Amino acid sequence: MVYIQAEHLKVCVERVFTAAGVPRERALQVAESLVESNLVGHDSHGVLRVGSYIDAISSGSVDPNAESEIVRSSATTAVIDGRRGLGIIAGRKAMALAMAKAKEHDIGIVTLRNVGHTGRMGEYAVQAAREGFVCSIMAAGPRAGGMVAPFGATSPAFNTNPMSWGLPANCYPAIYVDFATSMAAWGKIQAAIDRGDSIPEGWLLDVDGRPTTDPTRIRNGGTLVAFGQHKGSGLAFLVEALCGALSGVSCAPLADYAGEYVLLMSAIRVEAFQPLDAFRTRIDGLVDAIHAARKAEGVAEVFAPGEKEWRTREKRLCEGIDVAEAAWERIVAAGARYGCPVSLPAQPSE
Repeated sequence: MVYIQAEHLKVCVERVFTAAGVPRERALQVAESLVESNLVGHDSHGVLRVGSYIDAISSGSVDPNAESEIVRSSATTAVIDGRRGLGIIAGRKAMALAMAKAKEHDIGIVTLRNVGHTGRMGEYAVQAAREGFVCSIMAAGPRAGGMVAPFGATSPAFNTNPMSWGLPANCYPAIYVDFATSMAAWGKIQAAIDRGDSIPEGWLLDVDGRPTTDPTRIRNGGTLVAFGQHKGSGLAFLVEALCGALSGVSCAPLADYAGEYVLLMSAIRVEAFQPLDAFRTRIDGLVDAIHAARKAEGVAEVFAPGEKEWRTREKRLCEGIDVAEAAWERIVAAGARYGCPVSLPAQPSE
């Protein structure tokens, strides 16, 4: 592991993306998003993704200059085609549009299709909840093949199909839930590979459908498992159907579909139901009730959704982000590829 301060890491990542042809303002936003995922403890969606993002840009599957387009719209809904653009850029715009519609008409629902990897869904939940909206986000993709087996199967039919919800509160900038409908996100498998770690049993099946704790099996026909047996499988199905069908693309990760990721985002204006301050106070009360619950043996503290992320963020802002050497080496290699050297900050002499 190497420990890097968030600001230095953000600068390094932004420079690499800019060198790869991403407009600087967009490069800053993507770097900010990836580093923020590391800060809150979700390394699976952090800078370990830099290499795959650069590969997508260099291969032409993602166009860093693409402008997303609204192809269908009503007072409360919209369908956006991302034109193979950067998913994080298009995702932020889509969430902003859902919020704008909700601000005027109490609810906004937006689908986004045909974009690159859209980052961590919890980021969009916080984006909306900070502004006082209740929100939900779900995503399906990539659309080329699958990696998650439905309940009772050993071959994939879904992708990790994450879901997230955000709630405004006073006690934290946002209370939010964010999880994949598989036992683990793909990035958690990659993070384990980078660290040389095994993974918990029950996350992954090998090519023969047998449980394995070796994360590298994902590269050789391995398949992730839906969480909660039929429950997670059912949620994965719904995400696939809602994101795919409502955005106007396939309802399964077909290998011949050119687009990558599809999202469904919604925002609800709290004031349509009650004063925002009253809602925030009620959410704070629910957080207090969780904290007051009797702890199980061996448990030091019971957390509300998103609470550990905010605490991890404070800690990593002070102490730095622990980046796996393999992930850092991919950033260095990506920079070298475009003549943009990046390095760790010089250590003070003793």
